[in-house]
Amino acid sequence: MHPTIVKAQKAQDFLALVPQLLGFVAESSAVLVAFRGNRTCGALRFNLPEDGAPHKVYKRIATTLAGMLCKIPGVDAVVPVIYTDDSFNAAVGIPREQFAEILNRRLELSGFLLRDSLCVAADAWGSYLDPDCPAAGHPLSDITESPIFEAVPPEVALELPRPLGTLQTGADPIGVNLASRERLARLYRRYRRLLARGENTPQLFAALSLALDPVAIAEDALTWPNPPTEENAATLLVLVQSPPNRDQMMVQFAFGRDEGVRAYEINRRYAQLQHETGRSLDDLVAAEIDSGEPTAEHTGDIMLGLQTERPDVDRIRIAITLLRTVVAMAPRSARPAPLCMLAWLSWALGSGSVAGFFVDQALAIDSQYSMATLLNLLLTSGHLPEWAFAVPRADDDDDAEGDGYENDEDFGDGATPSDDALWFFEGENDDADYDDERAADG
Repeated sequence: MHPTIVKAQKAQDFLALVPQLLGFVAESSAVLVAFRGNRTCGALRFNLPEDGAPHKVYKRIATTLAGMLCKIPGVDAVVPVIYTDDSFNAAVGIPREQFAEILNRRLELSGFLLRDSLCVAADAWGSYLDPDCPAAGHPLSDITESPIFEAVPPEVALELPRPLGTLQTGADPIGVNLASRERLARLYRRYRRLLARGENTPQLFAALSLALDPVAIAEDALTWPNPPTEENAATLLVLVQSPPNRDQMMVQFAFGRDEGVRAYEINRRYAQLQHETGRSLDDLVAAEIDSGEPTAEHTGDIMLGLQTERPDVDRIRIAITLLRTVVAMAPRSARPAPLCMLAWLSWALGSGSVAGFFVDQALAIDSQYSMATLLNLLLTSGHLPEWAFAVPRADDDDDAEGDGYENDEDFGDGATPSDDALWFFEGENDDADYDDERAADG
């Protein structure tokens, strides 16, 4: 497959592409678009630090950002883009210039070529590296009316996610017909009662286990229409109320059927061990991890993002669309499980802020829901999955040769932000550290 190249002749054309590549319009963010040779290989988004923070706080954050970039193999150049609600008219110079200068210096000291350093403010845009940047900046219409959109071939333009929302849009509620919600609620209660009866009736339990195979249903769910039928949505919703099923289906959505089968067999084995020993699931898993049992380690590594194999992006996006609709259809008390699945899948794609929105919704319903609590700890730690920094697998070559974007000499050194492997990930600035620094500075 031959790449489709779109030349971004000016900095504003590059800025027109960045939201399309990220899939949303960044707000109050520092985005680092990383390059490996002439192609992008990642983008890191961080919350923009508070304006006027102490110099050492800016330096610490810049060092963290550069360090994260260093983890992506082969990165040799970068374009930082600051998105801020500040205005050129109210700023002396370009908005957020102090932080940008510290960040740029840290990136260069870390060995990265700084192709440009850009700011998109509330009323204009500009380049921190352009000594002739107008005091009022360049008009934002340069970006919105960029000829880059006309240069995109029709078959590629159809795939571009326009118009774009913000990060919050990714977690906004979906409107669902009230009658549909009521039908699902009735089916959900009926299925729950049936499962409760089945636990005490071996023949019924065997029949239900066959009919409610979580591996088969997880795979089928990715082919359901949107919105799903109330029967399908109720089936999925009932299954994910069981933590083992929830985690198995979630991992299967991300990594495929084989991983789902593996997780399902592990769950069956744990259930048998619980029955035989009377020990809790937590005790059994902890004991196996302590003993170095490879199956437990593998499962835990996936959940914590400690493996370098990347999940299937297309499967995750389909699953997220489905689960958002299921959450909208579901009774409130049944929502924490699918909300946590949405949070983990969003985090697996790199959208930590969206994941945080889903976790907050789950905790608002059930503040003691254990998976929501664990995910909250994971997100607030700023931990990113290791696959964020992995070079694409050999079997991703088709993607690596797919549609891309190229900048000509006017922008600098043939920089190429390309779809191939724009693997977008977010980090969160540690507010606790900032508060400590602010207190230390009086």
